[in-house]
Amino acid sequence: MTAITLAAPLAGWAMPLTEVPDPAFAQGLVGTGMAIDPTVNELRSPCDGVVLSVHRARHACTVRAASGAEVLLHLGVDTVGLNGEGFTAHVRDGQSVKTGDRLISFDMDLVGSRAQSLVSMMVVVNDGFTVDGQSVNREIAAGEPAMTVHGGSGADAVPPAAAESEETGEGETGERIVVLPIASGLHARPAAALVAATKAYPGTVTIHCRDRRANAKSVVALMGLGTMVGDRLTVRATGPGAQDMAESIAVLIEGGLGDPVVAGAAAQAAPVAASVTPATAAPAQPATEEEVGPPFAPGEEVLLKGTIAVPGQAVGTVVRRFRTTVRVVEQGIGAQVEEPRLRRALEQVVAGLAQSAQRMPEHAAIFQAHRELLDDPELLDGALADIRGGKSAEWSWQRAARLQADALAALADPRMAERAADLRDLEQQVLTVLSGKEPDVGLADLPAGSIVLADEILPSDLAGVPAGRLAGIGMVHGGPTSHAVILAAALGVPTVVALGRQAERVPDGAPVVIDGNRGELLAFPPEDTLAATRTAVAVRAARREENRLTSREECRMADGTRIEVFANLGRVSDAPGAVVEGAEGCGLLRTEFLFLERQSAPTEDEQYQQYQQIADALEGRPLVIRTLDVGGDKPLSYLPLPKEENPVLGLRGVRVGLREPELLRAQIRAILRVKPAGVCRIMVPMIASPSELLAVRAMVDEERARLGRAEPIQLGAMVEVPAAALIADRISAVADFLSIGTNDLTQYVLAMDRGNPHVAAQLDALHPGVLRLIRLAVIGAKTRDRVVAVCGGSASDPMAAPLLIGLGVTELSATPAVIADLKAFIRTLRLEDCQRVAEAALGTDSAEEVRRLVAETWPAI
Repeated sequence: MTAITLAAPLAGWAMPLTEVPDPAFAQGLVGTGMAIDPTVNELRSPCDGVVLSVHRARHACTVRAASGAEVLLHLGVDTVGLNGEGFTAHVRDGQSVKTGDRLISFDMDLVGSRAQSLVSMMVVVNDGFTVDGQSVNREIAAGEPAMTVHGGSGADAVPPAAAESEETGEGETGERIVVLPIASGLHARPAAALVAATKAYPGTVTIHCRDRRANAKSVVALMGLGTMVGDRLTVRATGPGAQDMAESIAVLIEGGLGDPVVAGAAAQAAPVAASVTPATAAPAQPATEEEVGPPFAPGEEVLLKGTIAVPGQAVGTVVRRFRTTVRVVEQGIGAQVEEPRLRRALEQVVAGLAQSAQRMPEHAAIFQAHRELLDDPELLDGALADIRGGKSAEWSWQRAARLQADALAALADPRMAERAADLRDLEQQVLTVLSGKEPDVGLADLPAGSIVLADEILPSDLAGVPAGRLAGIGMVHGGPTSHAVILAAALGVPTVVALGRQAERVPDGAPVVIDGNRGELLAFPPEDTLAATRTAVAVRAARREENRLTSREECRMADGTRIEVFANLGRVSDAPGAVVEGAEGCGLLRTEFLFLERQSAPTEDEQYQQYQQIADALEGRPLVIRTLDVGGDKPLSYLPLPKEENPVLGLRGVRVGLREPELLRAQIRAILRVKPAGVCRIMVPMIASPSELLAVRAMVDEERARLGRAEPIQLGAMVEVPAAALIADRISAVADFLSIGTNDLTQYVLAMDRGNPHVAAQLDALHPGVLRLIRLAVIGAKTRDRVVAVCGGSASDPMAAPLLIGLGVTELSATPAVIADLKAFIRTLRLEDCQRVAEAALGTDSAEEVRRLVAETWPAI
């Protein structure tokens, strides 16, 4: 018998469990121990040991001491219902910890206001141990001796994983499937009730959920399943009266085990990626033919609609590059072998990234970002922890990469979610090397005129593609701002994303027309359509070369009306090419490239140097710099923002800047330092009221005074929130200019998340409702004689240009690749015609009608 002393995991008022306002803990159903009403916001390890599990809601974790004692640490009462909001886990399953190591931090104000109580429990939950010496009814400091645990033996204690991995017992077996009706899954209270119901049974009872199973006599094991409402559980019993036991446990689960039952739980599909815990995430399986349907038959003309990513048209034949799930062996042959294998594979992939950067030097930053992902200690540490737990290098790497990719893909901010593609790319590259195969050649072996269809094209696929081979790209998933799309735009390859699962039915070799201007893919088109499109593509290519000859001239309409055409830029290397294409300045510099994929915010000097390089490349042309625009669900590891249920409606844009003023002030100072003094303008995203812009203007004036800069700087507001369009006259009173971000404005007006592939294809900024709001914004701005620009995706859509001009927009900021053609088209327009068609468009019922109206008026588009 051994005895260990557990240290207090929190500072605060220590109390007996009997005083906890939760009957499962107060009655000792969960385990034996004590509670603390905390005065600090960090939970620390009470002993040396290993983290058995961190609950998916991050409100609880279990540490296994060397003696075998399993110590459950549970923050607050009924905190599982917060679904992780306000909690940050600093450890992962399987990680070794020392006494005092930080386990979880939490927002005391948020949790205290939303939970029943902040009182937190420390209990020993497994059999064979006794607890005494609880230091209660007093103030206790974190790290002070809190209670003593007797029993167990570090030498012969059986790891819970082993105990749960075998179903022992002889005789009768029974099984029953049940849908979990508990809103927060099998958290501590219902898990304790389930254990109480099974402990007296002489045989074994296990609960199976997806690819995991848990001993129904262990609270920790049940919590570790990471269950959610709607999950299908299989109850299995082995021993005397097994079927009756399985039936009775299923009935208890259906009754909620003391928790409220959610009506209609059986109809709720628990999302696999979101609901499994890190220790149990399973690789996604490839789609079967039954799920998506048989291949389209030759001659079966099929039109698929997606989201515009890179404009342009192309005719070609399909090359399918759908990835199959890599099957890997879970168990390794020892950490001394598996760890060096993984490290060697990572070194080989890093070398390949360097070669890719050499092949595409103008986009070296993308491959450097991949290198930084590989250097992420959390990614590597997660894989190494599994390897040291006996897993293979392949299995460990795949799990670590997919966990991070799934977390990124779940983020609401599309720019952040699309970084998941980068992690999937790295996952495949490393697995390929580990398998002993030659690295994937990506798209280097394509025949000429190929239109590639894939789940999601990866940046490494495009690094070595020979010129002229790749005619177009269609993706089932993906988004318009992914790294792969950036590379496709640089190659001038028409690209459509978010085509949906039906794209998987288009067979290899099928003739297709891809239309990046409309976001469409037409499979098996009639011969006359193919011929007409080929002719149109050839004519456009010749016209483009002709348009580039005059692209550097200023843009005026046929009647002399001046329309400025600027470029949207996303990094330093974009600027020189934009000037070549005819950009008259930068109407939107997305500064997120400076803040993403790093462990700390860029310094003022780092930002200044990048902004100055872009200003120099623009050769004195205007540079509109948008302040940091990130989502509100902690997309930046170093930005302490709370988790939100609806991040797209939460802390975004200016709201983040006002919450983190030093971050915003550093960016403002960097912009103010750019020379010459009048070249830069500041643009603030997600403005919803004049007061927000006034607060930023006050910061700008204060920082300008501190820098001793006499020259003022223009400060503009982005119109992305419908409210901003409705009160544009009020916002224009404090803004020097307005710029309409049609991407966000459209998703808010149509109530469709532009990061959601199920509705992305229906998002169209030419919806008459969006156009009416643009008109209101222009009318409001005219009361103060303010310029109105459009810097969203519509500015790159030639069909939108005459409408926007007709509504009163005088500046378009577009993708560099379309600028030469856009300026040439605008030179053919007359303001009177644009106003007439725009007015007619406002009277239509749909975006389809609007596009038809424009095409009939200007058929050459």
